[in-house]
Amino acid sequence: MEGFRGPVTLTGRWVRLIPLEKEHAPALRTAARDPEVRRFLLHTPGETLAEMEALIAYRLARQTAGVELPFTILLREDDRPIGMTGFLRIDPYNESVEVGGTWLDSAYWRTPVNTECKFLLFRHAFETGKVHRVSLQTDLRNERSQRAIARLGAVREAVMRDDRVLPDGGYRTSVFYGILVSEWARVKGGLEELLAREWNARIPHEPRSAAAVVPPARD
Repeated sequence: MEGFRGPVTLTGRWVRLIPLEKEHAPALRTAARDPEVRRFLLHTPGETLAEMEALIAYRLARQTAGVELPFTILLREDDRPIGMTGFLRIDPYNESVEVGGTWLDSAYWRTPVNTECKFLLFRHAFETGKVHRVSLQTDLRNERSQRAIARLGAVREAVMRDDRVLPDGGYRTSVFYGILVSEWARVKGGLEELLAREWNARIPHEPRSAAAVVPPARD
């Protein structure tokens, strides 16, 4: 499998995925200001700059180990960091990779941003990385995420009960999805159709929750 060693930059119509760097921490802290962004994440960006820096350090250490390839999501309109995503569980032997570690400023939920991020990652995995399988997973309680993954064209495959420990010490039940290389042409066509629709990135966005308008916590 090629293409899963940095640096890699993936460019779309609305967003650009660039290598995650520690210098992105302040802007990403602002993007994660809405508590709803962090609600169901296994590895949360937290509420402080120090917690964001810790998350970035964790992702970069996993990249050094060769098991992840993390990205910062930039809105191309103004080159502003608005979230994170990446390749997880890079498995050359089984020709598979997971797309995950994704969170996004809630002002850009229900826009083409997440769809284009996934399109860029899937295309790179199947067409450059030559993988056989791409996996995704989410919290069973996160119905918004499940709808978004299904809309991408991924197949729901399994529910694993209490399979991941959460930051608060509880357990998460995970829903697993997959896309096989034999399904990529169908999925690609559907995503291209969705991304052909117009969207004005200059339109101001409203926060998804009242807490999002509170200035982000600092150390």
